[in-house]
Amino acid sequence: MTFFLKLRHWELFLMLALPTIMSLMFKIPFGPLVSSSIGLFLLLVLFAWMFSIGAWSNRRLPESRRRSVIPFGVGLTLPIIYVLMYIFLYIPLLNNGAPSRPPLWMLPMHMFSMVGIFYGIWYTARQLKSLQENEDASFMIFSNTFFLLFIFPIGIWLIQPEVNQLYQKLEQSNPDTDGT
Repeated sequence: MTFFLKLRHWELFLMLALPTIMSLMFKIPFGPLVSSSIGLFLLLVLFAWMFSIGAWSNRRLPESRRRSVIPFGVGLTLPIIYVLMYIFLYIPLLNNGAPSRPPLWMLPMHMFSMVGIFYGIWYTARQLKSLQENEDASFMIFSNTFFLLFIFPIGIWLIQPEVNQLYQKLEQSNPDTDGT
């Protein structure tokens, strides 16, 4: 997943903005299916980028400061499952004339996906700052990165150049042994 670590900030931004721009250019009506599909693509790109940063940073840390990647991966997978549930279970209900309010059974999945997003942002910011600072980062140290990840369209322009610089510095000095 080093692909995302090597991208320039404007390339990553275009990957996220292009689906919306293209749908506006071709005047595709923004119904629930189009909006959900674009949202799913944005989530996939954004979470793949965050997972790349978090997993790579975690792998580069000393063994004593590493955290398990499994909860991180699960946290980023929950919102994707939620959007897929929305697309496959709720949109057909809308097309059949159901009320526009989502069913109550979707609320727990919505809450779990929000927790997963926050944990994914927290993990990515913490591991990246721990690698940059070469020490365990407290929230005060990584809070700026946390909030930049939270407002990702703007945060990409500021975080990705740091990721590029750190990646180049560390990979030139000590490449990964596993080749990923």
